[in-house]
Amino acid sequence: MTSRNRLRIATVLCIASATMAAPRAQAQTADTAATRPVDAPAPPPAAPATPALGTVTAEFGRGATIRSADERFTLNIRARFQPRFTLSEQPAAPQMEFQVRRMRVVFSGNFFGPTLTYNLHLGFANLDNEADLRIPLRDAFFNWTGVRDLNVRVGQMKVPFGRQRVVSSASLQMVDRALAVAEFNLDRDVGVMLSSRDLFGLGNRLQYQLGIYGGDGRNRTSDTYGLLYAARVQVTPLGEYDDNVEADVQRLARPRLALGFAAAWNQHTRRARSTFSDVLTSSFDYAHLNADVQFKWRGLSLQAEWLYRRASEDSHVVGMNGATPVTEWSRSGSGYYVQAGWLFTEHAEVSARWGAVTAFGGTSPALHDQQELGGCFTWYFQRHDFKLQADYFYLATDTFSNGRHQARLQAQVSF
Repeated sequence: MTSRNRLRIATVLCIASATMAAPRAQAQTADTAATRPVDAPAPPPAAPATPALGTVTAEFGRGATIRSADERFTLNIRARFQPRFTLSEQPAAPQMEFQVRRMRVVFSGNFFGPTLTYNLHLGFANLDNEADLRIPLRDAFFNWTGVRDLNVRVGQMKVPFGRQRVVSSASLQMVDRALAVAEFNLDRDVGVMLSSRDLFGLGNRLQYQLGIYGGDGRNRTSDTYGLLYAARVQVTPLGEYDDNVEADVQRLARPRLALGFAAAWNQHTRRARSTFSDVLTSSFDYAHLNADVQFKWRGLSLQAEWLYRRASEDSHVVGMNGATPVTEWSRSGSGYYVQAGWLFTEHAEVSARWGAVTAFGGTSPALHDQQELGGCFTWYFQRHDFKLQADYFYLATDTFSNGRHQARLQAQVSF
């Protein structure tokens, strides 16, 4: 048989096989359709590819963070509390007190990208709230950081004034702030702030804050005309570092220095201490000044601050109680503190503070000259996120010999 004949025979066989196989395949398909119930659903189509999901992370001291896949939206939830025991000398008998000094929850994050951020800060302890207005809201603001030299913050926030008041209570070197800061700080208010941490692009060596606020403090409205104007400038000539944390917990290998100056003017405020304390029926104008310095290097930290507040008038007569005038007083004075600490191991630090408050002549009789002298030992289990602090202070009123003793033990846990 020739090759041509063999090729013809093979072609005929292939065609015959294909012809016989087609009816068999159709029969099998028909049999399968016949065995499936009439009302049985058809097989589902192939599922589309699953879109990328966001992430959830949690870290001790940093809270839980939810991020969208593209990170245009984030939500961070943190909480911390400070249980405290206080033993203090009183005229009648020693006083012992257990309390939760602070209990805070913070919601923060960004939306529509990294340049829009927000912060919601709530306080639930007794001393987190003002005595006559039990509202837990402390901070509620959003930031826009789209321009290096002109960031914008709107809402309720800390007024940019003194250093130690702006530092979070979570990051303090000692159990609490100085007496001068407790008296003369500007606390929180509602308004608008313009700022930059790197003005002119000098490597974060120059920063500023400019703010306009309502002037009557957090969670308050007033029927009087007048606003609070505040400005702060800070220079860090030796380079950038985290100056919003007291104590050199990083044990910086190179020295760091920060110099700050601030001024504020509060018109027609009804608060006895400008933005907080007693609510008055009359109003005062207050001028504020501040200067501060901070130094850190190899576990050593030094910090000092001076604060000044002067009212436009010492007092107002607001009525009569029979033949006796009813007087409301402003509070004018100045104060300072000097604080130093040494973190001599990764976990252990000793610190000390001397401070004073001076009342100006003619001001409120409730404002006295005060002095404080004390020291603190802190054990940092995990820096400021988990620490235990014990301090002792001698607190004097009017004269240094007229004083009392106070000891405190406080723990802080941040989640």
